[in-house]
Amino acid sequence: MRRGDKYLIGEVEKICNVPKKTLRYYDSIGLVVPELRDEGNNYRYYSKNQMVTICIIRRLRMLGFSIEEIREILNDNKAETLKKNIERKLMEMSKQINDLEKKYYDTCVFLERLKKGSDMISYCDKDNSFNTDIHIEEIPEVDLVFTKKLMKNYSNEEVSLERWVEIINLCNDLQLKSKGSIIVTYHSKPLEQFLYKDSLVEFGMCIESPTKYENCRKFGGFTAVTTTHIGNYSNIVNTHIKMIQWINKNGYKIAGNISEEFIISPLDVNNVDEHITKVIIPVTKA
Repeated sequence: MRRGDKYLIGEVEKICNVPKKTLRYYDSIGLVVPELRDEGNNYRYYSKNQMVTICIIRRLRMLGFSIEEIREILNDNKAETLKKNIERKLMEMSKQINDLEKKYYDTCVFLERLKKGSDMISYCDKDNSFNTDIHIEEIPEVDLVFTKKLMKNYSNEEVSLERWVEIINLCNDLQLKSKGSIIVTYHSKPLEQFLYKDSLVEFGMCIESPTKYENCRKFGGFTAVTTTHIGNYSNIVNTHIKMIQWINKNGYKIAGNISEEFIISPLDVNNVDEHITKVIIPVTKA
């Protein structure tokens, strides 16, 4: 039923494309209360001006404004105020888009790492053995953000959960795009990290591009002896020993700090049989 510029809730629903349930909610919170009443039948009607207001509300809701934000905009009812609110909303949207893009990028990197690890595990399962081939490899140069601390009575049989979480949180806080795995570097003599000595240990994360953050450096750009340790990290010392023996036997010498790249880490899969660690030992010809 329509009488001049009076509109029943059903008519408002149809014209403004706003559900009755929403209109009743706006009524209950005092945002848009039908201002006309028919004394004869006690029906409540919206005015034409309120129809305009409802259309404005609908557009602002579609842009992501909250009810309270909309209430303030309507109360002020000025184009300049609306402009400032739209500018602020655009900045919020831009940040949300950037955050979502980073999440998407990080998820893609994580997936690639899991695919790589799964392929290694499948290969080992097929051959019923671990992939322990030792070989020479050129390590490409990457940007690395890191934390470095002296750890008392350290033994790398025990992965430091706090340090792992710390480097991940650091990348998130700095809004850095991670490019790969966590890399742990031991600033000590070979095998000392297994002997419960005080050890300077660096936890690093490969990132997409350099940052002005002071703890950022290049990693790689050298020749290394590498191998892959699959399974329980607690016995990785045996892998290190085999690699050092291989280096001595094949006419090489260690030329830098030993690193471990965690392709599938304890923070990825809580199953020691599927943990994959790449050991990297820089070398030169003896």
